[in-house]
Amino acid sequence: MHPIIAEFGPFTLYSYGMMVAIAFIVGIYFARQEALRKDIKPDLVYDLVFFLTIGSLIGARLYYLAFFDPTSFVKNPVSIFKIWGGGLAVHGAILGGIIACVLFARSRRMSFWKLTDLITPSVILGQAIGRIGCFLNGCCFGVPTDSVFGVRFPKGSLPDIAYAGLPVHPAQLYEFALDLAGFFILWAMRRKIRFEGGLFLAYLAMYSIIRMIISSLRGDSLYIWNTNLKIAQVISGIIFVIALNLFISKRKKSA
Repeated sequence: MHPIIAEFGPFTLYSYGMMVAIAFIVGIYFARQEALRKDIKPDLVYDLVFFLTIGSLIGARLYYLAFFDPTSFVKNPVSIFKIWGGGLAVHGAILGGIIACVLFARSRRMSFWKLTDLITPSVILGQAIGRIGCFLNGCCFGVPTDSVFGVRFPKGSLPDIAYAGLPVHPAQLYEFALDLAGFFILWAMRRKIRFEGGLFLAYLAMYSIIRMIISSLRGDSLYIWNTNLKIAQVISGIIFVIALNLFISKRKKSA
């Protein structure tokens, strides 16, 4: 666990923020490759990524604050900008990114589904890289375990405080592995799915399954207010059903 990579005077390089930045850089590279393959101007990717970055960060932060501690934002509105130490939720990022993509597609008079297919491999690869940042930061940890996979985080870290120093599942690394596998699967599928939106819908269904599995092992899950229901599992289930039905419907129409 290394939440801080380096300090240069007043400047601090946080591992979480660094991995998020790397995720965006790598994501842009693969999106540009896809743009070239699809005869889309590569420069369009930069404009799209700008929209997606703003939308996904706002969505991820608001979603997290809404279910983690909604009063904290009311008491300290400036806290919404403090993303370098964590406090971002993937489902909020996906929702914010979708809204941003819809607005971008309308502004450019392009197909929303075409744009989502363009960035889909980059999204799940970025998520994989981001989970390394979570591991280094000590957030998004798992529940206690006696298995050989158990990891003891340093004294004073969130997992140590939550479970009194017990070894916990490295849920961050589990998701990193599953997301990375998902990237390779989607990268191979991108040439085989012929209808617009198919790759994006396949990603939504796939990631929903991944997230439901990982959430069952998470020790820091967000819950629906005043319930024992993990919001990530509920949202993942809903997204899976919607994505699967849309995938089947669009595939039939394209046949």
